[in-house]
Amino acid sequence: MKKKLLLSVSLVLSLSAGEIQYGSGNFQMSGGVFGVNQELDIDLTTYSIIQNHQNILSSNIYYKYNFTWYDSKTITAVQDSLNSYSTTATSFIPTTTTYTPTMDYRMQGLDVNVVLGYDVYHKNENNFLGLGIMIGVSTPWIDSKDSSSDDSDYPDDTLLKESKTEIITYKVGPSISLMQSFNKHLMIYASATYAYQTGSIKNSYMNSSFQADGTFQEYDIGLKLQPLSEEIEIGWFTLSPRLYFTAGYRYSDWQLDDIDTKALGVTLPTPSTDFNMNSSITYLGFGYTFF
Repeated sequence: MKKKLLLSVSLVLSLSAGEIQYGSGNFQMSGGVFGVNQELDIDLTTYSIIQNHQNILSSNIYYKYNFTWYDSKTITAVQDSLNSYSTTATSFIPTTTTYTPTMDYRMQGLDVNVVLGYDVYHKNENNFLGLGIMIGVSTPWIDSKDSSSDDSDYPDDTLLKESKTEIITYKVGPSISLMQSFNKHLMIYASATYAYQTGSIKNSYMNSSFQADGTFQEYDIGLKLQPLSEEIEIGWFTLSPRLYFTAGYRYSDWQLDDIDTKALGVTLPTPSTDFNMNSSITYLGFGYTFF
């Protein structure tokens, strides 16, 4: 329900102005909280609705937003830490043999960031330097299922057949945005965000849950080509239609520190761990505005 509401809000915001982006890159995840100790590296596709910078009326106060949907390909990895859980919690995973299943993983989710700020320098819509505060929420989830061809040595693998990991983090922190024009049609832009985040991770595998705080970072740089820029007077109103294209690179990083793991309602006798997700995306965009 929350994900549908966020998507609906993003569509409404894009009606009068906005940008649609398509991105491709990779998603990395590490931390061992899914029974996989090695780093997972997955091909990723993104679809975004963006407002890069919009001043409110004629003031230096601005807002920006980014609604991004993530969808990865499937990757197969060895569930190499399953036996360490079995050794320390044999009461709920009875096994006497070494079993290291392979699992298929796929990541999907929605990332939403909204910034409200003030332009400390503002020449026009294509030349500015703004400082703001970002608030956001990330709601990725990872579907996993057993892809092992032979599980005859494992007497009860119902926990491994299929599981879903749901992650939600809430973020707040400073953000900086800037743009500089080379001429009427070509601009360069960049932004950076560093935020505090708190989150939870819930996984149906062993009924596990995790709580942690950490940081979120995002860096974006790109070029903007604006072939159409007009001023049209209609009675008391002035329309300023703009048509533009963007190409850029965006790096996002979610870090959760000192995770305390719990399974079946009890804390596992395993050391706390750090959990990290990051994405590196190259994107192309198409944008417009009427006012």
